[in-house]
Amino acid sequence: MEKGSHYYAVLALCRLLGMKKKIASQVAYSSEMVDDALIERVLFKEYPKNVELQKIGFNSGLDDCSTCPHIMTVWSYNQSKMMRTLVPFHFIPSCEGGDFNRRIRTHPDSPILKEFLENKYAMKSPFHLGIILHVLGDAYAHQGFSGVVSRGNRIRRFRINMETISGKGDRFLAKFIANYPKLHSKTLARILPMYSHSRVGTVPDLPSVEWSYEYDVAVKNQLPEFVPSGLIINSQRYKEAFEKFKILIEEFLKVFPDFGGEETENIEDADFFNHLVKNVSREDTDEFWKQYFLEHELFDTNDHDIVYNKHYWLENAFKNYKSRMNTKKIFKEAIPLNDFDRSDWYRYYLAQQDYKAEYHKSVAKYNVVNRKT
Repeated sequence: MEKGSHYYAVLALCRLLGMKKKIASQVAYSSEMVDDALIERVLFKEYPKNVELQKIGFNSGLDDCSTCPHIMTVWSYNQSKMMRTLVPFHFIPSCEGGDFNRRIRTHPDSPILKEFLENKYAMKSPFHLGIILHVLGDAYAHQGFSGVVSRGNRIRRFRINMETISGKGDRFLAKFIANYPKLHSKTLARILPMYSHSRVGTVPDLPSVEWSYEYDVAVKNQLPEFVPSGLIINSQRYKEAFEKFKILIEEFLKVFPDFGGEETENIEDADFFNHLVKNVSREDTDEFWKQYFLEHELFDTNDHDIVYNKHYWLENAFKNYKSRMNTKKIFKEAIPLNDFDRSDWYRYYLAQQDYKAEYHKSVAKYNVVNRKT
């Protein structure tokens, strides 16, 4: 999924279910922040109050902050780093199959994900809920692919209904992969290893697309064996995912009744779900959802939430944060604001640390850690 679903659609659904604006914002920002938290480490020039820091060399700071790797950089293809960052949040393993290449593929029926839902991880805070909504959403959108370099991500005979995709960049890439497979294999496919859904471009992350392909079943010690995926209708996957989202949000509001109770316009589910899967380009996403929020009186024109800003939480946590810093792996000489320990960014950091701790316990349990097993 991408910003239109992870942030805007989650924000709209929370508000439609009566969640207060501030809490809905925390849930939706957490959901999208999983894609935008690129800074790996924060080293402080001035230490924040009421925050437990880690000793990092001669400095003190916060480590293991990222929930998404810097895609298209050399280190992104490092298997161990992908297993620590990309896989847990964006390609949670299905744990199905006799070898690593099959167990590492993602699917919404993942027993690891089921454990998170059963142990009520999402019910701890708005930040925990947002993280789980992202993981669950990507499990639906990315199913069949894995977040590591694997023969299981090898595909062929990619086909797409071009009438279901918008946006110049997305259309060009999809058409190139579908119509010029040999040229693609000699160009882009040589630059991008077989990891994530790179071999089918951006189509899994777009809610309106209809497509198909053949994939390698990845049976250990055998030659490639390709089987058809059948027609994939993203709108069905996305609607099913958001039905699960709705159940989780409603359960969350029962656990925290003070977070809800706001009166919003009574809108039938069909209205929201039809809006969710409309064929809209990513370039038009911000305006597309802004108009929805205003038309249904979910937000006002002066609410900052109405247009997503990936730097907003960092700007409200650090005095000296600049937008260019989000492209760096290390934020050096950070100066926290006085209320840093209560900032949304820090509380998100704590929630994702909780997630990582629980995830690593489960992933060892289901034997998807070691490629040799």
